[in-house]
Amino acid sequence: MYKLVATDCDGTFIDSKGWLPEENKIAFQRLHQRGIPVVLVTGRNDFLTKDYVDELGFQCPVIGGNGATLGNIYTGERKYVNAMTREEMNGVFDICDKFKVPCKVFTTEKCYTNDIDLKNGGIKLITVKYTKPIKTTIENILETDIRKTVDFKNVIKVVVIEDNIEFLTEIKDAINEKVKTVTAIQSNWNCIDIVKKGVSKGAALLKYGEMLGIKPKDIIAFGDSENDVSMIKAVGGGYAIGNADQCVKDVAKYIADTNDNCGVAKVLDKEFNLGIY
Repeated sequence: MYKLVATDCDGTFIDSKGWLPEENKIAFQRLHQRGIPVVLVTGRNDFLTKDYVDELGFQCPVIGGNGATLGNIYTGERKYVNAMTREEMNGVFDICDKFKVPCKVFTTEKCYTNDIDLKNGGIKLITVKYTKPIKTTIENILETDIRKTVDFKNVIKVVVIEDNIEFLTEIKDAINEKVKTVTAIQSNWNCIDIVKKGVSKGAALLKYGEMLGIKPKDIIAFGDSENDVSMIKAVGGGYAIGNADQCVKDVAKYIADTNDNCGVAKVLDKEFNLGIY
């Protein structure tokens, strides 16, 4: 039996409408009641999972920013933060300037953006991505050069959103080629996350398992996107959710049902005999 349960949030633990299915919630609650550790592993900043952690009803730990942070969103305690350097951010900003695309900078506490289009309607875009309004965490920067406005501290990732997939891929490749100490990875069909090189969901999950004295073979994990690949490959029970990108299915040991059909809960119910179905 597995000793640690980890899941991605969006597209995996959360359904396509942005809600936490009751079955998934019950599965995590019953595991917690049995003393089996569970953890949310997300590309989001950890504080952007609070609504879902509230629904779980216990202080579920969160690995945020694709592995850049690990902590408790209620106490504010973080066991580690892998922040980007000023030089790394400037390298990313240079490429964004070259391609004439805005970006969003996520620190451990806030999100900043230099997308002028976001001045009035931009919260709508963020709301769609994160389901619920997070106006208190967003500050619009009305400068073309984002680096002139804020003294960034504890930056865990930079995000670029672009609906033209070929163009987005070109941006991602340019960042990976030009800024050697960061990694640009796709976290959604129209979104790339840029983090410090070496930061990944897989590395963070194994580190958390090590803290708990749990070996990789005794961890079960679920994911759906490219940023989940490192995690799915690293553990003994790597599951691609049914709606996962092909790159995830290619490396997964197993395939679960879709996020809209509570694929996570169905697997956990069978593995741990939770009595949900």
